[in-house]
Amino acid sequence: MIALDQISQLGIGTSRAASLGSRLSTDQFRAFLDVASAGKVNLIDTADAYGSGDSERLIRASVKASGQSFFIITKAGLPYVHTPGWLSPLNQLGKKVKQKAGGRTNYTAGYLLDSLQKSNKRLGLEAADAFLLHEPGWDDIADCDSWDGLAKIRKTGLARYTGVSTNDYRVVEEGIRSGQVQLVQTSATWNDTGSNTILDLCQTHGIPVIANQVLRPYKSLMNQFKANEVAIHQLDGLADISLVQLLIAAVLTGKKVDAVLFGTSDLAHLAHNIDALRYTDKVAASLPTLNQLLT
Repeated sequence: MIALDQISQLGIGTSRAASLGSRLSTDQFRAFLDVASAGKVNLIDTADAYGSGDSERLIRASVKASGQSFFIITKAGLPYVHTPGWLSPLNQLGKKVKQKAGGRTNYTAGYLLDSLQKSNKRLGLEAADAFLLHEPGWDDIADCDSWDGLAKIRKTGLARYTGVSTNDYRVVEEGIRSGQVQLVQTSATWNDTGSNTILDLCQTHGIPVIANQVLRPYKSLMNQFKANEVAIHQLDGLADISLVQLLIAAVLTGKKVDAVLFGTSDLAHLAHNIDALRYTDKVAASLPTLNQLLT
């Protein structure tokens, strides 16, 4: 059993692993887990809405086949569609239709308890390692019993840790105040880790942070990185760093983020991303220069 303070600095996001167009087989995802384990990555992030439950099923089958131990986070609250068996590929289409039609989020205690019970069954777990509210805004939970739901989840042993996945400062603040948030997942990018108020809040209260969306600036920085590639590669220890690796390593250098999530359906990309860890110290030393070159 992996404790919260033992999670790896990198984690595999599975939002695409069971989606149309990027769906992985059990054997393919097991190969992902083998590469992850070899790179000392033990963190997997999923949600009931990812593949409308198929991502959780894929994790169950693949982790069992791998024989490895992982810290598994799942989430709930976003609308999704679930059809059983061979019809499950239609879930993605149904989810998009439902969301566009104004399908509502649900963070009530009863819904969260029911959702996690179903997720645990799909994951083959008695208790998820961590369960998070999935992207709630303050208006979604202001008059809701979400924190009571998380308290019941821990009391009944459905999850070892609870928390939130959100970019809403007020949600994180109230969750910490409630005592039901032991883990926060939020977006962070390479050049904002010094002024991100959620990161500051979590650091003040000793709450671990898992960063998502770290590769979001990739497209906007591609041309700038290419134009300055020679200068970047002349920096100490960065001779062959890629833009992806730079974005991952830079978020980890701020020391306010405990782990970084990234998703990919390509095994070579996974290995390449894990290799970003060898650059963190060198990126930290060169960050002021990198900021000048890329902004």
